[in-house]
Amino acid sequence: MDEEKLREELCRIGRRLYDRHLTSGAGGSISVRTSKNDEALIKPSGFSLADMKPEQVVKVNLEEKILQGAYKPSSDTPWHLMIYKRRPEVRAIVHAHPPICGGFACAGVSLDIPTFTEVIIQVGKIPMMEYATPTTMEYARLVAESLGDHDALLMKNHGTVTVGANLEQAFQRTELLEDFAKLVLVAKILGGPKELPTEEVRKLRTLESEKIRIKLLEELYK
Repeated sequence: MDEEKLREELCRIGRRLYDRHLTSGAGGSISVRTSKNDEALIKPSGFSLADMKPEQVVKVNLEEKILQGAYKPSSDTPWHLMIYKRRPEVRAIVHAHPPICGGFACAGVSLDIPTFTEVIIQVGKIPMMEYATPTTMEYARLVAESLGDHDALLMKNHGTVTVGANLEQAFQRTELLEDFAKLVLVAKILGGPKELPTEEVRKLRTLESEKIRIKLLEELYK
């Protein structure tokens, strides 16, 4: 996508997050790399994802310099950029406050439970980040380090982070994570979630890796 379309896509995904009740008020942040790997578009600080407009989106480089935009970038910008520096394959990041995931985060209860096949395949492991004061550099480093090479993160006393090869994939992982939290909550009421055998989990994750490899080869030789 060119930059204009990326801005429009960023706003479209923002509205979907809001409409799906995955965040509220001015909460949450989303970003996407531009065609230049050392630049990203990100939500402006204090704006609701419900009505963010393309011209309000801020462009920054990976050193946090504002390249374009009349507004201050999201206070989450430092850790978005740290993730991009650490993970060159990540093209988009979604940070949201899904209420059920948030309940698990506030209770300090992990969602890293290999019980639902779709989550095992599409999301993988779900680490839990320890609490730190938001908007600090310590917090930013902790987010990037806790995510590591995973595609989703549950932030204690806060919300979620998901990453993807594009905005749509990052959004779908957030959406799936919230639905999974609902499933786990129901399973706990019914006696507790039953984990799949370790070998089956390995097979499911290997299956997804093979699908990604085939897709990359198809892109390379088409």
